[in-house]
Amino acid sequence: MSDQRGKVLSFGPFELSIGGRILTNGAETVSLGARAMDLLIVLVEQANKVVGRRTLIERVWPESGVEQVSLRVHISALRKALNRSDPGRRYIANVPGRGYSFVVPVTSASLPMSGDLNPSSRPRLPARLVRMLGRREALATIQMKLAEQKFVTIVGPGGIGKTTVAVAVAHEMSATFNGQIYFVDLSALGGASRVAPAIAAALGVSVQTSNVVPALIDRLQGRSTLIILDCCEHLIDEASAVAEELICRVPTLHLLATSREAMRVEGEQIYELCALECPGEDNKSAHDVLQYPAVQLLVDRVRAVRGDFELTDADAPIAARICRRLDGIPLAIELAAGRVDIFGLSKAASLLDDRLNLSWVGRRTALPKHQTLNAALEWSYDLLGVTEKRVLSRLSVFAGGFTFEAAVAVVADETIDEANVSDCIWELRSKSMIAAQGQSARLRLLDTTHAFASQRLAESAEEVGLRRRHALYFGDLFKQGASMDIPERIQALGVEVGNVRAALNWAFSVEGDAKIGVELAAASASTWMAMALLTECRDWMTKAIGRLDNASAGSRQEMIVQSALASCMMFTDGMTEESYASWEKARLLAECLDDTECQLDSLLVLWAHQIRLPNYAEATELADRCGDVAALSGNRGAIAMANYMRGVTYHHSGRISQAEACFELSLHRDDEASRRSLITRFGYDRKVDALAVLANVTWLRGCPDQARRLKLTSIAEARQLDHAVPLCVALAWASFNTYLASPDDPETESLANELVDHAGKYNVESYQGFGLGMQALYGVRRGEGDAATATLYRGLEKLSAARYGVFNWFLQAEFARCTAVAGHPQLGLAVFERAKINLDETHWYAAELRRIRGELAVYNDEGLEVARQYFLSALGLAASQASLSWELRAATSLAIAEESAELKERAWQTLQSTHAKFREGHETVDLRLAKQVLAVSHLHDGAANSMH
Repeated sequence: MSDQRGKVLSFGPFELSIGGRILTNGAETVSLGARAMDLLIVLVEQANKVVGRRTLIERVWPESGVEQVSLRVHISALRKALNRSDPGRRYIANVPGRGYSFVVPVTSASLPMSGDLNPSSRPRLPARLVRMLGRREALATIQMKLAEQKFVTIVGPGGIGKTTVAVAVAHEMSATFNGQIYFVDLSALGGASRVAPAIAAALGVSVQTSNVVPALIDRLQGRSTLIILDCCEHLIDEASAVAEELICRVPTLHLLATSREAMRVEGEQIYELCALECPGEDNKSAHDVLQYPAVQLLVDRVRAVRGDFELTDADAPIAARICRRLDGIPLAIELAAGRVDIFGLSKAASLLDDRLNLSWVGRRTALPKHQTLNAALEWSYDLLGVTEKRVLSRLSVFAGGFTFEAAVAVVADETIDEANVSDCIWELRSKSMIAAQGQSARLRLLDTTHAFASQRLAESAEEVGLRRRHALYFGDLFKQGASMDIPERIQALGVEVGNVRAALNWAFSVEGDAKIGVELAAASASTWMAMALLTECRDWMTKAIGRLDNASAGSRQEMIVQSALASCMMFTDGMTEESYASWEKARLLAECLDDTECQLDSLLVLWAHQIRLPNYAEATELADRCGDVAALSGNRGAIAMANYMRGVTYHHSGRISQAEACFELSLHRDDEASRRSLITRFGYDRKVDALAVLANVTWLRGCPDQARRLKLTSIAEARQLDHAVPLCVALAWASFNTYLASPDDPETESLANELVDHAGKYNVESYQGFGLGMQALYGVRRGEGDAATATLYRGLEKLSAARYGVFNWFLQAEFARCTAVAGHPQLGLAVFERAKINLDETHWYAAELRRIRGELAVYNDEGLEVARQYFLSALGLAASQASLSWELRAATSLAIAEESAELKERAWQTLQSTHAKFREGHETVDLRLAKQVLAVSHLHDGAANSMH
């Protein structure tokens, strides 16, 4: 076996160190016996697979075999230990006759060994300064406050070093939080509503809803985490609200914020970051002044550009005076240090004194520290050459950093050629006017420098031209990126969202160019979607559509923008009439432009709308149209999708045999890359859905054992994906199919409970509504009456709001039947009639609706003839649809209900013939009841009450 010492497996709130044999939940260690730990390691390493009892015994007790009762005892102990730390979640499933399976998703990571490099390819923290001076006490105090109070805001003026200190604190505490530290730069965000999505993007949370905070709360639960919110001041209200909700709702979360003002919310601890301490006038020698961090910083930064620099006793008072005049502000000192190499210490101090005195005139209303920093910036700017000044001001068009290539491409023009721009960039870099961004090759202007340079650009006549070139550059960049693979595109273009925001803001402004804005919106649409910034994407696409001109009407750009808008609307608002109209526009544009991929996407979503309503006739037409487009394309993935759509449509409309054939084609001839692409674009998996519905198809045609295997496969596939919607789909169908086969099995209700919890966490209203409906069925079977009724109608309200009507009639009809069985026949009939069920429709569970209506007729003494007609109608429809399981139920009900010898004999023969068609599942409820009816004669009441 390979060396597993550094292997760590994560599941739920737990982390399991294989080498250390330690199970932790946040900061707490979970106590396990040696055998329980051995069992846990074996099960977790083979998560979502069934591990046989003999295999477990051989792995855990290799030298001396034990009885299976010992295995059960240790499994029970392991379950109890997990439940104590995480109550309510089911980790280990017992698979009858086979063994045990660990059913919670497991992720794997390797802890770095001594000397190993950090394996993360996408660092969560900016690099810390190699040498940070004068902040030891600040670091210690902030760390202590964070550990004890959990929420600290570092407050201070611009340039004081808030971000530098916050990054250093994060690196210092990396071990404390086991690497669970995330840095969120808010400086490039242009709108308050984007704070929570920015945090979600930093954490890698893909949320398809406009309300991101609940998903953040769910992701952060159970693991000690530190989040740094940097540069909050311009979004202080929204940042405060999000921070307060997160810190109040997540006990294991620690927050560190930087801002020019406090958030003033509950739980916040403020740390005011002061300037670096400066020497007084009485400090004369180099040794004396070098005891102060401000002078240490000045000398350190001068040495960075002039390695042989040494501070002499003669120059010590000058250095001290520079630091005092700059009030110990780190940014101002660094800017001054860049001048010392050119002018020498004495001349730099003289120029600085003169310039600062001039800058103070007429501006006493500003804070003194802000006066000093602004003066330092003006002074440093005035010492630049004419070309350097122009390049610096032009660089202010970038937001959130830039590459060297981007800077040259945007800044260079006929007045400053590329060579001059290149030279100026490196000169500005050496003078600390441009900073490096982390360990990457990206550059940036410090915030205060950026604001200063922006003012200078606004005062010039160049701003409009620069912003046009900036927008055009990123339009071209994102067009090129559209041809890249999705993971590469996210990595390469995701860092440029700040620049895209700035470019779009300009393009759609009064001074901008709407045509460029439309082009950039179309080019960047897939990036916004891939980063799950759905609300922001919707805003930009809406603006783009509002500014389309006649020349752009019917263009590929309009199609892309309409598709992106429709996707965002569907994910944030659900399948509304508005989103349907947007998708229809996108489909028509795709047809005109002969764009196969967009046609298929549009047809898929339009079809899903009709399936959910339900409107099966229109859904059939859309599925067939998709099949035609797919066949012409010859693409395997497209053909698989069309077969999947047909399979679902045929199943829902009662064409069971055709549905099974389509599902088999879709599953066995799919293209994995195409399937994964669909998951990325829509968060939806056709394989999970096909397996789930195929399980129902298989049960309908009389193969309950096969149906169970397909159900388990569907759930396993969904858990591996770690996406919200596929697991909702799998759990919904699994709970439904298990209820049909074994309504009293505890697994049935546990699946529904998990569905309600999971769908609730991710705001998937339709599936949460269905889960509540299933919970209502278990409640009424337990005699909970009014509580169960309230749960049913709460679920139906959610289904209605989400425009999801597939299961509505079945849930209400089955609830009505269970109510009658519980001794309330009139109330059961009232529930059925309130549902306004159309028994003439011939969808996939129409036969069962007719049978249930017949049962209600029996319970309410409507007469045997009335009940018989419902049962015979159900029998005929089930037979025509090849739904053997519905046929068995109808035949059983008829055999129980008939009273005359002749008719009872005929019904008995029908039931016997139907029962004989089954080749498996003889221990299921329906088959056991049918066998009982065939074996003995039943009285009406007793037999009827035995139905589920």
